[in-house]
Amino acid sequence: MVDLPVFPDSCQRGPLPSSVFFLTHLFLLLQPGKLNSEEEVRVVGPGEPILALVGEDVEFSCHLSPYLDAEDMEIRWFRSQISDVVHLYQGQQELYSQQMAQFQNRTKLIKDYIIDGSVSLWLHGVVPADEGLYGCRFLSSSFSKEAIWELEVAGLGSDPRISLEGFNKGGVQLRCSSSGWYPKPQAQWKDHKGQCLSPETETIVQDAQGLFNLEISVLVQGDVHSNVSCSIQNSLLLQKKEFTIQIADAFLPGGSPWKRAFLGTLVALPLLLALLMTLALYFFQKQRQCQEKLRKHAEKDKERLTAELGKLQTELDWRRAEGQAEWRAAQQYADTFSETLCAYFRPRSHDGSEHPDPLTICPLPVRRTCDLEEDELDTWLQPYEPSEPTLGLW
Repeated sequence: MVDLPVFPDSCQRGPLPSSVFFLTHLFLLLQPGKLNSEEEVRVVGPGEPILALVGEDVEFSCHLSPYLDAEDMEIRWFRSQISDVVHLYQGQQELYSQQMAQFQNRTKLIKDYIIDGSVSLWLHGVVPADEGLYGCRFLSSSFSKEAIWELEVAGLGSDPRISLEGFNKGGVQLRCSSSGWYPKPQAQWKDHKGQCLSPETETIVQDAQGLFNLEISVLVQGDVHSNVSCSIQNSLLLQKKEFTIQIADAFLPGGSPWKRAFLGTLVALPLLLALLMTLALYFFQKQRQCQEKLRKHAEKDKERLTAELGKLQTELDWRRAEGQAEWRAAQQYADTFSETLCAYFRPRSHDGSEHPDPLTICPLPVRRTCDLEEDELDTWLQPYEPSEPTLGLW
């Protein structure tokens, strides 16, 4: 008799394979990156159209669902078609060779959470040309998925400017202008009751950057209240800018006693300005002529004084030469005396008149002092030394 091994739980081994299969399948579902079916992975992008203002930055976020490590995948942002590359991430680096020209130096990739399958792309300085469809595609060896969304661009222009164009058909013509709008704005003139006024002209043009500039004019008649407003609205932003102006009664026709005086002032003002300018120019020319005459007189006086100074210098030189000659003659005459000579003369009187006594030369003993009995007004002269030509009697 052969003994066979007996397992106490042999009656419960039947359902074991099904339990193991269920647990294994559940474990695979809970493990990211272990999916075998391509249909289970999808790319999630912006769910609704993105609205961006002109000049601002906009963010395009995309991620995989369920979360997978996308560090080794190719991630491409594109416009309407795959070939229009906005930004390209491939081989764990950013490639710019295939990037469209209008997006160069304007994109920045944020990949802090790329291992979780989440990335973002920033587009700087939005312009109207950026408006349209965008998409991001994740590409790996096992699947290729993408998401598509729309970018809308809006620009809120400058505040309206109202200017007076003039008088036309018995009324006042006003012009309202503004710039920097996108998309094409809607402009209206309204009275104080909010009722629309029919515009005379309306011009809307698009500049090189794609923004709209507009000018709209209106003719304000006498039966319209003096308060009028110009409003410009952006249909995409549902925002508007408005400017109100109050027109003085003098501008409106009918019943104003100051209108003629005001219009007369407007006509006379340019004439008055022209007259003032003419008078100012005349006085300026007269002043220049007077200055020219004074300059000529000054030059003539300078020439005359120079000539007179020349004559005086000539006479002074002649007098100096004559004085030196007379002094030399006096020295020769003094040599006939055996004693030293001492010469003196009387100066002019205090009143400026000449002294009546002439120049006196007196003989004196040698080595003696010449004691002269004269008053304190006498002035002594030393003999002339030829070695000092600058000295003289004159």
